Amino acid sequence: MWRSAVVTSPALAHETGSPPPRKIGTHKAPQRLFRSSTGAADVAIKGRSLERDRLRLSILRSNGATSTAVPPWRDVPVCVIVAHPDDETIGCGAQLTNNATVVVATDGAPRNLADAKAHGYDTACAYAAARAREFHCAMRIAGVDETSLIQIGVPDQDAARHIADMARMLAGVIAAKGIHCAITHAYEGGHPDHDAVACAASASCRLLARSGYTVSLYEIPLYRQGANREFRQTFASNESAPEMTLFLDAGAQARKRQMLACYLTQRHTLSGFAVETERFRPMPRHDFTALPNNGALLYEQRDWGLRTGAEWKELAAQALIELDLIEPQV
Repeated sequence: MWRSAVVTSPALAHETGSPPPRKIGTHKAPQRLFRSSTGAADVAIKGRSLERDRLRLSILRSNGATSTAVPPWRDVPVCVIVAHPDDETIGCGAQLTNNATVVVATDGAPRNLADAKAHGYDTACAYAAARAREFHCAMRIAGVDETSLIQIGVPDQDAARHIADMARMLAGVIAAKGIHCAITHAYEGGHPDHDAVACAASASCRLLARSGYTVSLYEIPLYRQGANREFRQTFASNESAPEMTLFLDAGAQARKRQMLACYLTQRHTLSGFAVETERFRPMPRHDFTALPNNGALLYEQRDWGLRTGAEWKELAAQALIELDLIEPQV
């Protein structure tokens, strides 16, 4: 299904799907634990420099600048923890099998209704139901059992206000299923929901470690702010965390494209992401009360729920203090 290697190279791209039909009316939404929030339009990222990226990847391969590696989650139970429906497929879709438990934190429906109305839905509830259907479609293609799909239901773009609750829930899920390997978002300052889920996943592992239950946690990059452009599916440098890049063969790429095509409402957003590779690294011991990516935050330039890094730092500190993982500052 894949070949694996330790390299660093820019992301590649694909295109998916066709426009969804307009849907009007009331739809049954998935059960959610959180039901109110404020929010704004979701991310829409355009691909660029794709041919250059493919050329660079080809050069890396031809030069043999890789070393083989086996994913530690191969043939063992793994928990994939992401913020939005589709994040799991972008970041690690080729790794999803019947060994996976997939946890999606938000319902994918910002409460300002900009995204909902853009896709023909009149309510956040209807849009959330559509995104849940897309998620289940993709997971059927991946072969993940319905009983291993968990949607927490935090309102899209509000995850940073529920970090402590998510951490406690994740710790319960991981322990109950006997999972010792998990994959989640990189802490990269791209989308605040991604950073919130990264923080919650890290906190859940630390909570479990108190009782001697160990979990190996890995992170996946989606997008972050660079010096003068956005970067996709590449990590900010961290010498203490070795990276692993998996090169997907033609069959794995085709399956991943099928999974991405399920997300009809997100087809524009997804058009700038790679299907040729998937990148991972052990999650470093992040200080979630300090800003990631040298303080360069993509969400400060967008309307994605959090406006500033200062707001993030306050919410992260509150959650970690509540979980007794850091001391209050006097």
